[in-house]
Amino acid sequence: MSRVLCFVLGIALAHLAVLPAQAGPRTDAVNVRAALGSCGEPCVVSFNEGGEVDTFKAAARAVRRGARKLVVIDGPCLSACVIFADMARSKVCITSRAKFGFHKATVSEILLYADGSTARVRTVGRTDPPHSRDIASWVKRKGGFPVNGVLVMSAKEAKRFWRHC
Repeated sequence: MSRVLCFVLGIALAHLAVLPAQAGPRTDAVNVRAALGSCGEPCVVSFNEGGEVDTFKAAARAVRRGARKLVVIDGPCLSACVIFADMARSKVCITSRAKFGFHKATVSEILLYADGSTARVRTVGRTDPPHSRDIASWVKRKGGFPVNGVLVMSAKEAKRFWRHC
């Protein structure tokens, strides 16, 4: 069976999540649900471990376009969830229970068979994830994005970047 090699960038706490191919563009509601789960108005995030970066970036763009009036971070928001909260900052507020977790991005190589099935996934590198300049500067002052473990920003520290609900 012939193989096709694809390279994918992603952030995950463990391994890169691979989304199935879609027939067409996702709706804003589907993008928000894929990243944040089912949530109302306001959308309350009490725990989100992150996942595939592009999913969270699409959700942030959808929220900025009005898919949700407000997203409340009310607990841990880790990895790609932080990228979402950073990109959609004008529509995000935090409670005293909010915590943000940062780590290096995983660069993975995905080997696919010609039929589209995954043969294997392997990590080929680590890189700093895409954050705004002020968030990236905070992380740098705290020692940088860790390769192992998670750097945590408390709600008290996060009030410098997000408004309090």
